[in-house]
Amino acid sequence: MTSQASNEAGTFLEAVAAALTRAGSYNRNDQSAPAAVLWPDKERQWEPLLPELRARLPLMTVGPYQAGLRQGPAYWVRCMLNGVLEDDQLPADATPIVYLPGFSAQELRAVETCPRELQPLAELQYRGMFWRQRNGRDWTLLAFLQSGDGGLGIEVGADHSTREAVAQALVRLAGEPVGRLKQEAPLRAPFFQGLLHPDEARTILQWLDEPDAWRERRTAEEWAAFVSLCQSKYEFHPEQDGPVTAAGLLGQRNGAWGVVWRRFEEAPASYPNLPDLLRRGRPTKDLGLFMRPESWPQDNEALETLLRERLAGAGAMVASELRKLVRELESAHGRRRDWVWARLGRAPLATAIGHLANLAAETEQALGGASVEAIAAAYAERGWRADAALLDALASASSSEDSAVVKDTSRALYEPWADASARSMQALTPSYRGEQQPLPAGGTCMVFVDGLRFDVARRLEAQLTERGLSVAVASRLAPIPTVTASGKPLAAPPLPLCPTRGFDVATSAGGPVLVADGFRKLLLGAGVQILSRDEVGAPGGIGWTESGDIDKYGHDYGWRLANQLGAEVSRLAARCEQLLEAGWETVQVVTDHGWLLLPGGMPRVDLPEHLTDVRKGRCARFKDSATATGLTAAWHWDPAVRVGLAPGISCFEANKEYEHGGVSPQECITPVVNVTRPRDTGTPVSIEDVRWVQYRCRAKSAGAPGGAFADVRVKANDPSTSLATEARPIPPDGTISVLVSDEDSLGRAVVVVVLSAAGEVLAQTMTIVGGAG
Repeated sequence: MTSQASNEAGTFLEAVAAALTRAGSYNRNDQSAPAAVLWPDKERQWEPLLPELRARLPLMTVGPYQAGLRQGPAYWVRCMLNGVLEDDQLPADATPIVYLPGFSAQELRAVETCPRELQPLAELQYRGMFWRQRNGRDWTLLAFLQSGDGGLGIEVGADHSTREAVAQALVRLAGEPVGRLKQEAPLRAPFFQGLLHPDEARTILQWLDEPDAWRERRTAEEWAAFVSLCQSKYEFHPEQDGPVTAAGLLGQRNGAWGVVWRRFEEAPASYPNLPDLLRRGRPTKDLGLFMRPESWPQDNEALETLLRERLAGAGAMVASELRKLVRELESAHGRRRDWVWARLGRAPLATAIGHLANLAAETEQALGGASVEAIAAAYAERGWRADAALLDALASASSSEDSAVVKDTSRALYEPWADASARSMQALTPSYRGEQQPLPAGGTCMVFVDGLRFDVARRLEAQLTERGLSVAVASRLAPIPTVTASGKPLAAPPLPLCPTRGFDVATSAGGPVLVADGFRKLLLGAGVQILSRDEVGAPGGIGWTESGDIDKYGHDYGWRLANQLGAEVSRLAARCEQLLEAGWETVQVVTDHGWLLLPGGMPRVDLPEHLTDVRKGRCARFKDSATATGLTAAWHWDPAVRVGLAPGISCFEANKEYEHGGVSPQECITPVVNVTRPRDTGTPVSIEDVRWVQYRCRAKSAGAPGGAFADVRVKANDPSTSLATEARPIPPDGTISVLVSDEDSLGRAVVVVVLSAAGEVLAQTMTIVGGAG
């Protein structure tokens, strides 16, 4: 059940059949054969495939008796399994499969509440095996398409129209090769709709892609009709003119051929042989303005070569001149991102130059400010976009020669900006204070991700929003130094800890270093529920789980982390959605630190190792006998300890493309991502009966969802204008009680707000501090 079901040489139907067969596999040396494979399908999504699957599998269906279809009520299924009926017998050497339309595995497992018509089969859950996902859920169409663990591992759109189209096109989807589905990914509604409504343009493209094979699959009548169509509407004869002539007409796009070209543009990966045919069909005579260079692969390749040559040596240019060059190249080549060759991955530098242009724009002015908070606000608002553009540019080039010019160009643009921004923040280290993540409201599961940088959190936000979830991203200052040993405890609910050797913490002075097992025990002692990476737990209270390998991958592979982040973010988004579906009201994603990444390696700065007890890439702890020199800051857990910090974006070790531990916006300004399901707008939230007892505001809230909290602010949507000592969770009875901390605020006009766990304003009302309401 846990192996990848994909077989790129087979069809979707064959992959489903193979997965069902594997579900009944067992070790014949030390296990008894399962009585049956139970296939629950609550929403009857798989039902259209039954006619085809019955011909391939020992399949029975629970339902009204129909002998020819191997279908009958539960008692009939039991008799068939026991071999006491004369009906169509099942093969003796295969595990029977029992399809349960309209029922879920959960209904069968709940013996006492099991539906009456299913009760005779309830005991099969102990003698048989379920076909279901590793996480215990029943297989749905979308889950089987998307899951890389037992399914096909194909990206599919999460929108409603795509879900509907998958179900509608299932019968046609059954015959589609898995290899083609992977090439077309991400699969969205238009793809599935195209399976339902084939057209003549697609027919011509299929013939062009495989002329001989396509004709062999057609009857004489069908071929004759095709020839007639080509002559009458497309002005060529498939036999007399041939596919190369047709490809030349396709590339020129005159008349009806324009529609065929647009169909090719919609799904170019479906026709893998067509690019070579277009290469051969390109007119040898120059047609001037009618030449359409975007149609011919060799024209695109020539422009890629030209762009590569223009970028060669860019790494040696000063940033201001390089920005001018990048803008010029973007103006000349950006249009090629709309060409079909970009969709086929054959214009990587045209893609990269767009990201490099973004990087040039975002790095024009370094981050700065009069305070750490000002720099943090600037980075959270826009500064992260430079980091995102760098990663996008690095991920867009695949070949070694393309990667070389993209790395050199991006480094030349990014390094001065990142170094100046880091030095601005380092100048303010005397006033820097790392922040403890506060205890979340009940019903929150905290998901810890090692090294979730702010720009990556924005990618996560986009994916979660696409899945229909409500997302709010806030920021928090990581402690100095920005390493896991010091930072992870501050990302968790507050724990009683004290400093020890190195940059580690302990539960008591001089005690052993806090390790993973001890950390979990402390959380358990604080009433936090600990979940493994696959568990969803019992929603309620506060949960803690960990996910992702971003930091490990960065340390192991350097700049190539850029190629891995998409998969990491997708897995994290799926984990958040899984926890919400299990019943958690809020998922709060937290981290310990960010990181710096510079292709080619960060500049090295010397710090003699004999002066330090601990020396990492971007930070060090001086020996008690040594004099702290260079850039230093107080250790968050023991201000008496001075931490040596690498200046700018330099490193104490050579050849480091990925590192953290120092002070920079990228390392220090960490995200806090709160994820909830959209609020039911049918139940409005209100605030009533506002009254003041000196500086304490009391009120009643109606309709507030679980995890909601109250605050008193000068501006409703600006949390920085809060006057409260702390935002207070709203209990089930709706009582609001918030204390204002500023004694000078008496008589000031303020707003009482009710907020969701994600920070969204659900209701607000004006009042006067200390007034009657």
